[in-house]
Amino acid sequence: MSDLTQAWTGLIAACLLYAAACDISVRLIPNRLSAAVIALALPFRLLDHDLLPGIAVTLLMFTVLTGAWLLRLIGGGDVKFWTACSLLIPPSAAAQGLFSLRVILCGGGVALAYLVLRLLVRSTLPIAALPRSRRWIARVWRAEQWRARRNGSIPYGVAIALSAWVTFVPSVPH
Repeated sequence: MSDLTQAWTGLIAACLLYAAACDISVRLIPNRLSAAVIALALPFRLLDHDLLPGIAVTLLMFTVLTGAWLLRLIGGGDVKFWTACSLLIPPSAAAQGLFSLRVILCGGGVALAYLVLRLLVRSTLPIAALPRSRRWIARVWRAEQWRARRNGSIPYGVAIALSAWVTFVPSVPH
């Protein structure tokens, strides 16, 4: 893998990681992150000579996910982020199907983790025992406790980001 490809892939990884962190912390995936993923995906689609099919698949994905959003099955930020990540993946039915299956399965894992969290919602972290540099863990835990008590949303962006990364990396030209 060339240095430029490695750097570009690193930028994509940073965007995916930041999107997951934003979704965990504030349940919002900034539009600029979805736009950045699209911008970073375009060169890979150009290099693979499948930009137009990639855009067509991405638009199809947006249409399907918008339907899920209208049925209140998925959040609007997740629709935009999943759509953007679909451009990272080669536009073949197998690759896109595998990506979507991974998102669904990983999303189920995140949902299961949140069901367990709701059972543990009354537990507390010993904040004083954490070093100052790790106090953010306690803040995130308190926020998650608050969300769990109110049956808040699940950070599906984590599943999307992880699935995009696992599906994208093997397709990166070496």
